[in-house]
Amino acid sequence: MSLTPVPDPSGLLDRAPRLTELLPDAALSEALARGDAWAVHAVLSRRLERELPGPTRTLLAALVEDRGAFVIAGRPPPTSSVLGTGVRWKGMPPRGAAPDAPFVAERTVTVLGIPVWPLDGYLVRSDGKAPVQVIGQVPPSPGRSRRRAGALAGMALGLCAVAGLGAVWLEARSMRAVTIVNGLSRPVDVRIGGQHWLVAPGMQEQGRVKLGNDLLRAVTTWPGQEPVLEDVVLPTEGERILYNVKGAAMLEAVPDPEATYASSRSRSLPESAMVLQEGEQLSVLAANWEASARAFSEAGRWQAAGRVASAVAEVEPGNTLARELAARAWLLVDTQVPANLPDALRWRNTRDYAQMLMHTWQEDPGAQALALALMRFIDQGSTARARYAEHAQQHPDSPLAALYLQRASPPLLGTAEAVSAYEDLTKRFPDSPDVTRAWLEARWRFEPGDAWSRGDSEREEYAVQTARALGAFVEKHPPDTLAALELDVRILLRAQLRDAATALVRRYGQDASRRTWDFLVLAGRTAAAAGPEHTSYVMRDWIPSALARQPERMALLDLLTGQRSPKEAELAAVTSPVDRAVLRLTRDVLLDPKRALAQAVGESEAVLSRLDPEVAALLALELTRVGDARAKNLFNASLPVMLAREPLRNHAVSTSRVTGAELVRLAPGLRAAATLVHARRDSQQGYPVFTERLDVLARIDALEGFAVRAAGPWMRRAFDACMDTKVEQPLPPGTLLRGDLVKEQARQENDREGRRPQCEARIVRPTRLPLPRAAATAMPGNANGADP
Repeated sequence: MSLTPVPDPSGLLDRAPRLTELLPDAALSEALARGDAWAVHAVLSRRLERELPGPTRTLLAALVEDRGAFVIAGRPPPTSSVLGTGVRWKGMPPRGAAPDAPFVAERTVTVLGIPVWPLDGYLVRSDGKAPVQVIGQVPPSPGRSRRRAGALAGMALGLCAVAGLGAVWLEARSMRAVTIVNGLSRPVDVRIGGQHWLVAPGMQEQGRVKLGNDLLRAVTTWPGQEPVLEDVVLPTEGERILYNVKGAAMLEAVPDPEATYASSRSRSLPESAMVLQEGEQLSVLAANWEASARAFSEAGRWQAAGRVASAVAEVEPGNTLARELAARAWLLVDTQVPANLPDALRWRNTRDYAQMLMHTWQEDPGAQALALALMRFIDQGSTARARYAEHAQQHPDSPLAALYLQRASPPLLGTAEAVSAYEDLTKRFPDSPDVTRAWLEARWRFEPGDAWSRGDSEREEYAVQTARALGAFVEKHPPDTLAALELDVRILLRAQLRDAATALVRRYGQDASRRTWDFLVLAGRTAAAAGPEHTSYVMRDWIPSALARQPERMALLDLLTGQRSPKEAELAAVTSPVDRAVLRLTRDVLLDPKRALAQAVGESEAVLSRLDPEVAALLALELTRVGDARAKNLFNASLPVMLAREPLRNHAVSTSRVTGAELVRLAPGLRAAATLVHARRDSQQGYPVFTERLDVLARIDALEGFAVRAAGPWMRRAFDACMDTKVEQPLPPGTLLRGDLVKEQARQENDREGRRPQCEARIVRPTRLPLPRAAATAMPGNANGADP
């Protein structure tokens, strides 16, 4: 240590006498001479960083640590905080120190009581009760820079974390869960908010989409095709979006059993785009459009049924089932409108639907035929003709446009003028298969001559000529639709070309995709009409395995094709009450029409809508003939019967034998049903008699549908009722019988076989059909007439 005293104007050597152990040191001496305590502390800190381990380094560390010895005068700094946020003191006196002993504390910025940024250090005094007393300011601690750097890093990391969490929160807020349900018959391609799904028929897909600045849209197309089926703006108010493609599936929101705050009621989801609320979960009541439409129909919700079926008919090409279900639903909706409204309002739904078919499926003759039938039904035939005339004018070289106009214009089918008009059309478009087949249909519907004689050579020659023209035509253009196949088969069967008819069916049935229910019915009826010796196929070999495993469907197929009738034990074994009722009604039309009529008037929509149109027509017409207003439900059972209601009713109740042009245009089975009912009249004794030939039914309906097959059993029951009915013998006025004469008259009245000539004359002879064999077991019925 130097003997020369070092100037110390601040008295620092008195407060820290051990500083003298570090002298002589030029930098320290200069700092002491200036009287700057903080400069002395800085000199010591720098020397500490360079000093090697040893006693001197230990001394330097102790001096630097004792910041209270380097205090300088300073004004008390402001400190204030609210709920732990602001500027607060950090530090406390050493353990065991006197209550008024000074200690070093630091002002620190705190957030919710957590120190985040160190400020200045001060020598303070506090007894824990009074406010802190500031003595002076001390030099900053050696680690303050590091603490500040750590605080900066922590704040930066915190800001990044907050920003990240905010971004995640915002991202989560912009995401929506999406459920897509496809009730159509084909797969669809759905794009929502940049996401893409391929949804199979009757299935559903889940996913998440991000909201953007634009509207959230669902764009649906067929896979691999560009035309858009549906472009819907989805709601974004909820967290779970539901998209029902074309609104085809039948959906319902039901309470979530795990949610305590869920609503106690279920709600229907009829729209295409909806939102599931909190506490709700999705319930798929019908995953495909057909089940949805039928469920709505059976519940009497015709508006919903029409909406679903017409949405499918608008986008699915060739879906005849959807077209017919939609047409029937809209007709029933419009028939419930008050009849005193103008037609423009009363038939609005049917008209709009028919116009949609006319404009959407201009290349589909089947769709146009249905549209024309609907327009004629609502007395809008002139409007349809004007539309087709405009279309034909826009497309003068289109054979379909010319064909549509001809269908909508006179002359009507079934006349010689119609045959000539369609023949002129074939000369104009000789290469059009649709035009040629329309000409063949016109020839088939026209019957030359006035008599229904089987030996009429003119008729036979005409039918043969039509069949020859068809034979040359199908070599180049075999039928590609079931309607075309049925027309060709009927033409060939009318000309007695049974081998050719069955060969055409066999050729069509080689494609397994064509073996639908309607085709199987047609194939079975063709085989039954042609006979086994002329049939080159076995219809049952074409039955799909899934259908073969359904005994109720197989029993109905046997009934419709004339194979056999199910017995009562078989019907009792059918588990579905709807299928059982359909089978029993169909069977009883042939075996017990009175029981069938009694049962039909009380059946539900589920049963009536599944009846074959010919069965429904026979029952409806028989009820109409006897004046029963309950025939309305049966007329509404199927679309073909609805559209044919007026000509059918007019012919059934008419006393004239003249066949109107409207009746000739109908399907052969419906026309045969009207002919059968028209031939029946009620006698005074309560049983029906026949006034018209029924052997013509086989010519009207060469496929021998229900009317042809019912003619014999219905005549048999009428004949049995006639035989069981006593007929009183009239006596001249004033005649009194006694003794044996009374017995003789009673014997004649009770002589059942004696009534045979009279019954044959009233029932069998007008029909020109042989009397069918009596049933093995007697059917229950009235003694004076088992038939209504």
